[in-house]
Amino acid sequence: MSGEKFLNWIKSHFRRYRERKPWDFCWRIAIEGTLVALAVCVILNLLGLGERDLKMDSAELLFIGVIVAPLLETLIFQAFPIWIARLCKASFSIQVVASVVPFFLAHAIEGIGTGIAAGLISGFYFAFTYVHWREHRQWTAFWVTAVSHAIHNGILIPLALAFGEI
Repeated sequence: MSGEKFLNWIKSHFRRYRERKPWDFCWRIAIEGTLVALAVCVILNLLGLGERDLKMDSAELLFIGVIVAPLLETLIFQAFPIWIARLCKASFSIQVVASVVPFFLAHAIEGIGTGIAAGLISGFYFAFTYVHWREHRQWTAFWVTAVSHAIHNGILIPLALAFGEI
């Protein structure tokens, strides 16, 4: 598949998401984003770039990762930068970038592997979700993004714990 055909396929794929209702969109984008991030994590681990050492017990990590982080990160890394981008009349794509960049930078502090898998890949999925639903309603954008983030973390954190990755 040529690069142009691949890009057209990606655009078409995400365009189909935009036709879904909020809950259907939410769980599907969460599962897809989780699988893509997981695949990237595996590749990065094989390359020796999957370092991560969190100093929390499992219950604390699950609570923060599934409840606190999705709510706070949706406010800080999606709602706020996308609000600013929308004030500047930025396009859909620029709004996504405005969210992904700070999300990536905040996660890259933990290492290049985390920056790529969590910051760039997951950040894209959360930004895409927020920007799409923000075109409809602010509350829908917030809850769909935060819940999809919680589903994502609720799958990946137990997997990482089970495999001794964190």
